[in-house]
Amino acid sequence: MNQSISLFSLFSLIFHLFLIVILYGAIVNGDIIGDLCKNVSTDDPQLSYSFCVSSLEANPLSKTSDIFGLAVISMELCSNNASYIQTYIDSILKDGKVEPEARGCLGDCKEFYSMAFSDVQTSMTAFSAKDYGTALIYLSSAMATAGTCKDGFTDAGIDFGPLNKQYNDFFLLHIISLGIVSKIEHP
Repeated sequence: MNQSISLFSLFSLIFHLFLIVILYGAIVNGDIIGDLCKNVSTDDPQLSYSFCVSSLEANPLSKTSDIFGLAVISMELCSNNASYIQTYIDSILKDGKVEPEARGCLGDCKEFYSMAFSDVQTSMTAFSAKDYGTALIYLSSAMATAGTCKDGFTDAGIDFGPLNKQYNDFFLLHIISLGIVSKIEHP
């Protein structure tokens, strides 16, 4: 009987130690998404903490990702967003309710977002090669290219309204990516 109590006690002890190790690991690892988003949103006041967290957590893989995985996820978000904006512009152009001046600007914007998409892809390739400086350059370039779209509307004196939300989301997603890759390059 003592042996069965001892065996039970041993299993109980092992189980409790296992739980402590798991809980300790969770405490030590903390909330990487929350910590990153806190740092990135503090570094750039245009980015809200909640937008950062919800954007990264939209990808189910983010819950188990380290900072490198979150960088890739954030760049994928930028890439997917650039592709989405091109499709969105197509839908605006197809509905036929756009003024001729705005049509030209939208056509230019579609090309700019195509270039931004390409820049993000190049950034992802550089990141995979651990060339973080080049990754940052191409992310910045993509962001600037999208800004050129907005500038085209402003210069023509046309309301940017149809693309304002898309541009803002694109811009904020790039702030997240730039912030994460910067933290990797300069820990």
